Amino acid sequence: MVDEPPETQLLLELAKEAFRQQVAKRVRPLARSYVERWMGCELWLYPSVIQRHGNELHSYKAVVIETLRRTSLDEILSICRTTRPDLDDLWKRPAARDKLKKEVERAIDAVEAS
Repeated sequence: MVDEPPETQLLLELAKEAFRQQVAKRVRPLARSYVERWMGCELWLYPSVIQRHGNELHSYKAVVIETLRRTSLDEILSICRTTRPDLDDLWKRPAARDKLKKEVERAIDAVEAS
């Protein structure tokens, strides 16, 4: 494994923290019924995020992709549980992990294509 320059490591850490904050911001207002529909693949989150933050994603494409790849599903689910502990029963379901994996994969594909 190749060591990254300190400035790249710092940028990735900043990106990861920004990613955590964005996940919490997005999860905070969600209704239980919305999360249930999301887990059933009726809804997707990544298109609205990509549309809303297109300029930033284009400018920092490599960092965004690397952050998505390096952030584990457990980390993201932990953010969801911390942000919305009242929905913990939903976050524990295998469907939440499966859906989140699909969201991340599609987000990576969409950012790469942008």
